[in-house]
Amino acid sequence: MNPTLKDQLKEWEKKNSFHRPKKKHVEKKPAKKTEKLSKSDLIYLMGTNMPVYRRGKGGAFRQR
Repeated sequence: MNPTLKDQLKEWEKKNSFHRPKKKHVEKKPAKKTEKLSKSDLIYLMGTNMPVYRRGKGGAFRQR
């Protein structure tokens, strides 16, 4: 049976005194925490409950 390609490569490295450089260990970045907001928090942040003012005759009026 023929040797596998990996085995052939190991033999070639031994014969030719070739050494592979070792891989550097890279640390993984910590996962970012996702912020979970409630529905009321989202409504407040979007400003849907805020009064809307428009210019009109006699000053600014709040839209209802």
